[in-house]
Amino acid sequence: MLTFGVSSLYQKREEKSRLKEMLILVRNELETDKMWFENQEKIMRQDIYVYKKILEAKSDWTSIPKDTLRAYYLRTMSLEFNQLTTSAWQIFQNAEIVQKMRDKELIIRLTDCYFWIEKIQEIIVTEYWNEKRLRIAPEVDMYKYFDALMSDKNTVFFYTNMTSETFDAWNLFPMIEAIIDYTINLLDDHGDYRYDMAEKDNEIDAFIQSRMDSVNR
Repeated sequence: MLTFGVSSLYQKREEKSRLKEMLILVRNELETDKMWFENQEKIMRQDIYVYKKILEAKSDWTSIPKDTLRAYYLRTMSLEFNQLTTSAWQIFQNAEIVQKMRDKELIIRLTDCYFWIEKIQEIIVTEYWNEKRLRIAPEVDMYKYFDALMSDKNTVFFYTNMTSETFDAWNLFPMIEAIIDYTINLLDDHGDYRYDMAEKDNEIDAFIQSRMDSVNR
């Protein structure tokens, strides 16, 4: 009985240790994913600055210095997209030890967080990067290239829509970063990973709303 008890205690301690290690990997992955979204927003805002200048020129390319126009040309041709990673989360989900967790609240919160990570990545890919690929004209001469772009009504619509502050992505970026930050804080603040999620729902809503309000001021 003593041997069995010691063995069981050791096993539980090992399981708790492995679980904590896996959660640390997930936490670190969330940090990386947050940086991915920050980088995507930076790239897209750089693109959109160029789109505004192109629309303002109204096909009068002589109004833009040649070197600047070439920089715009290279900017519109660039496709700086990399998929974010969710490998730590996939490993965590599929690990047998996770099934033994008595408290499921953290798993629910993490599942919700990764749902939004993947959903918003999909929106960015579909509404921005896939559309940008379609807008790249085959011309290699930059003047003909911009003429081809501005003669295509779909490209003009894309540029106009993207340069609007009402574009959904500008609200999605602060929202997903707030969700990730909240989830990371949750992991950091609850070393034993036990908490009452029911009491936290209003807290996370307020946390996200405060982020959105600060961006929209």
